[in-house]
Amino acid sequence: MRRGVAAAIAIVAAVGIVLIYRHFDPTFSHFAPKCPFHLLTGYDCPSCGIQRAMYAALNGDLKRAFWLNPFVALVMPYFLLIVLTTFAKGKHIENLRSIVQHRYAVYGYIALFFIWWVVRNTTWWQGVLSQYL
Repeated sequence: MRRGVAAAIAIVAAVGIVLIYRHFDPTFSHFAPKCPFHLLTGYDCPSCGIQRAMYAALNGDLKRAFWLNPFVALVMPYFLLIVLTTFAKGKHIENLRSIVQHRYAVYGYIALFFIWWVVRNTTWWQGVLSQYL
């Protein structure tokens, strides 16, 4: 019963977030949270651009959504597999869990996270980004 309630709350929250980001551009919204790391340092964190990317994707601008934070598009399948293998049950899920949640897979994700953090703050990346946005 509790799992069902948690799932219902998660679905309602997700729908609410989609509706908010469908109609309010976080670039110009005062209620959209701002990145504390960016505010303090002037550098982008690995997740900077996710809110703007969601707004762009929900309004049909998939190219802009991708280039606002391509790391999210690349790791989203892994994140969804983590969620699936954490909450689903079954023999095939157990086999998949042993691969997806293996420590080397997690270490690889963490390494990519920090590599992306460095790359997105280079002048090279800013040049690439300026071509697409």
